[in-house]
This record gives sequence, structure tokens and C-alpha cells, in this order.
Amino acid sequence: MLSRVLTPVRAAAREKLQRAVSEAVAGVIRPEIDRAVSATRDFEMRSRRDLFAAGERDAAVSTARLVHQEMASARMLPNPIATLNHALSLAPAEGMALEFGVYSGKTLTEIARSRKGVDVYGFDSFEGLPEHWRAGFPEGTFGGEMLPDGPPVVEGAELVVGWFDDTLPKFLETHSGPVAFLHVDCDIYSSTKTVLELVGPRLRPGSIVVFDEFFNYPGWQFGEYRAWGEHVDATGWKFSYEAFTIDNEQVAVRLTDVGSPVDIERFAPAPRAAAQHR
Repeated sequence: MLSRVLTPVRAAAREKLQRAVSEAVAGVIRPEIDRAVSATRDFEMRSRRDLFAAGERDAAVSTARLVHQEMASARMLPNPIATLNHALSLAPAEGMALEFGVYSGKTLTEIARSRKGVDVYGFDSFEGLPEHWRAGFPEGTFGGEMLPDGPPVVEGAELVVGWFDDTLPKFLETHSGPVAFLHVDCDIYSSTKTVLELVGPRLRPGSIVVFDEFFNYPGWQFGEYRAWGEHVDATGWKFSYEAFTIDNEQVAVRLTDVGSPVDIERFAPAPRAAAQHR
């Protein structure tokens, strides 16, 4: 008798409990499902139509092709500082170390530390990019409000402030000797062209050149990579790729033959250029 009375009560309680649990779970799970569906839809849309993502993918693919074709013997390194430090370890002990594009001074500090503060110079206008570089990097980027305290103080390095085509000729007139290490953090083609034309005659077999934005971004073929390729073609220099950052933009090269001293008058002058380090 009691069993017949309790059975429907238990069934009703079980049904009520199941309904309550289902509603509680649905309140937690449903928003998560909706978010997952939305994220999947957004990802699918980006994979088909996001121009920035498409440009990044194309840049990575074209960079991987260059690495496969020309950098098989170069070391793959995990981050920009590792690439810089490896390149510094390869540079001749004698000679100047020049950086073009100082910005915050982070990499110049590494260079000064490695070179023990001897003949280390950093060049920058500290006014930012002199012209538009690529999407998200308009004229003036890396200057002004991005440097509220002005040029950094880098122990063991001397700053040369101004536009490259103004400061570099005067600097070279008063500083003799070869350049053992050259850090090109110019970003844009015109700045890189100016540096290579003016500093090029000071480079020797064994000199190391590190490019901070050589490849692996949309339009990389028209920046530092282009300026280097044109200069090598014009001078007949020979070089080897020594290292690159596996998921970034840095490349280190070692000069193996610079031929006869280069007459920089053979090159067409580049537009006024500044540079900076990110």
C-alpha cells in the first residue's frame, strides 16, 4: 500500500529534479555553445575574407620558400634577441658596431654589452618613420608620443641623432676603420638603401649584417630585402645567410667577398630617410 503511494511521488520528484538539473546545465552550456558557434563562424569568415590574415599567410609562405631555397644552412633561432646575440658572436673583434634604428635602445644595449662598449654607435632621428611603411605603420610611427622621454640613454654606446643622410657622411669623415657589425633596423627601403650605400665601403669579409625587418610580413619583398638585393647586385658582393628568427623578421648575413672598394657615387641618391627600432 505504502509502495503504491510513494511510487508516483518518487517519479514526480525525479522528474522535477531532472528538469531542474537540465535547466541549470542549459543555463551554463548554452552560452558556451553559442560562443563556440560564433567563434567558429568568425574563424571561417576570416579564413575566407580577412585580408590582413591572408596577407600574413602569404608572407609566411613566400618567406618559407625563400628559406627553403637560400637559407638551408642558416641557423633557425627562436626569437629576435637570440638571432641578434648569435650574430654578435660571429662578428670580428676589431671594427665598429653600428645600429641604424635605435628607438627604445633595447637592441643597442645588447650590442654594447656584447662589444664591451667599444666603438658602438646608434643612429636615429627619433622623429619616427619618414614615410608610410605598411598597414598600421604610417609616417611618424616610432617617434613623438611613442618616445615621451626622448632618446634613450644606452650605456656603452654613443647616439648619433638626426637623419641618416645628414649625420652619416659627417660621422664617417671623423671615424676611420672598418665596420665589423651592422644592425639595420630601418624598416623601409629608402633608409636601408642610404645606409648600405654609405656604410658599404667600410664592410669587410667577415663583417656581419643583421636586418631586423628582412622578411615574413606583408610586402617584405619591397623593404630591407629589396635594398640588400639591389646593393649586392650592384657591388658583386658575396655573402652567406647565417641565421634567422623562425617566426619573426630578422636575418643575419656574413660577408664573404666585397671585391674592390665601392664608389658610392655610382649609386643614385636615396630620399631622406630615418629609422627606428621597435
